[in-house]
Amino acid sequence: MKIILLILLTLSTLFGAIGKVTALKGEAQLQRLEQVSPVDKGTPIEQQDLIETMKNSKVQVILNDDTVITIGPTSSYYFEAYEDKTDTHVMMELKHGFFKIVTGKIGKIAPERFKVKTKAATIGIRGTQFMASVQDEHETIACSKGSLVVETQTRTFELPAGMMLVYEDHSWSMYELDTATFGPLLIQGSPTKKTPLEQSREFLPDYSQSYTPLEQQIDKEHGQGF
Repeated sequence: MKIILLILLTLSTLFGAIGKVTALKGEAQLQRLEQVSPVDKGTPIEQQDLIETMKNSKVQVILNDDTVITIGPTSSYYFEAYEDKTDTHVMMELKHGFFKIVTGKIGKIAPERFKVKTKAATIGIRGTQFMASVQDEHETIACSKGSLVVETQTRTFELPAGMMLVYEDHSWSMYELDTATFGPLLIQGSPTKKTPLEQSREFLPDYSQSYTPLEQQIDKEHGQGF
């Protein structure tokens, strides 16, 4: 009886999975309903799962349609809804921290149904690669390929490739994407203090130790892990 129950639980998890963790650096945890468990490579992801990464950690998730999501350190990322068959749609949320997304099949065939929320905006896509950082009172949303439609409480922004939106002091400003300043996805080291202007030009604090540039790292990670 125990063996049969275990098989049924395993099948339920497999059929309910919308993707899985394909790479992990450091430590992270997954919250599913009221249960919290450590994240490992191969951990299945289901709708309404919440992944939280620790300091100096990152997680890569690949969804069933081959969308690749890299979640940065000290981040909280929520997989609210996902359907890749009849009623195709994706809704996710970055509650805090950093993510980078390379869209898969849904982003190509139904981009209008692929949304990512932050505290201050909802990001719609048009077949793209994009990233965002959410801190306590500061957000940055950037597009590296394709384009974005960013809806805020006050207006809607068209964000083409090579541009970024910065939210601070309760207002949005658009800048040219500057990967030399904030592009690296930085994991190790101790943060150095930044001026407000420098903070508005980056996703994560600067770190003293070595790093791999974000775009190169994402291309390397796609389907291969860290």
